[in-house]
Amino acid sequence: MAGPKVIKGYRLEPFAQCAGALLDHARLNAANLYSIDLRAASLREAQLAGAHMAEARLIGGDLSNANLSGANLSGADLSRTNLTGADLSGANLRRANLTGARMSGTVLVGARFCKTVMPDLRMNDQHC
Repeated sequence: MAGPKVIKGYRLEPFAQCAGALLDHARLNAANLYSIDLRAASLREAQLAGAHMAEARLIGGDLSNANLSGANLSGADLSRTNLTGADLSGANLRRANLTGARMSGTVLVGARFCKTVMPDLRMNDQHC
């Protein structure tokens, strides 16, 4: 079995501490990043389709134009995150915190919401 992925000195595995990481264009499709700390990290145009990022801390990060289609972001803190142009189609956003997130052009087709705090502080219970 392969060990955790190491990119630019960061070990990308569940519970990893990667605050401030520069991971633009990273290819992390289907990665297990459960409860990872990526506060203020840059993941512009990163490939995170199908990634397991439940309970992740992405506060103030840059995920602009990232592919998060089908990603599990349940319970993730995405407050103040730049999601401009990101693809969140089919993503699990149950209990996610999107307070103050920038979401212009974000694709949300098929995304699942339940107890999700939206950027405007409105609670989205669409799929509870």
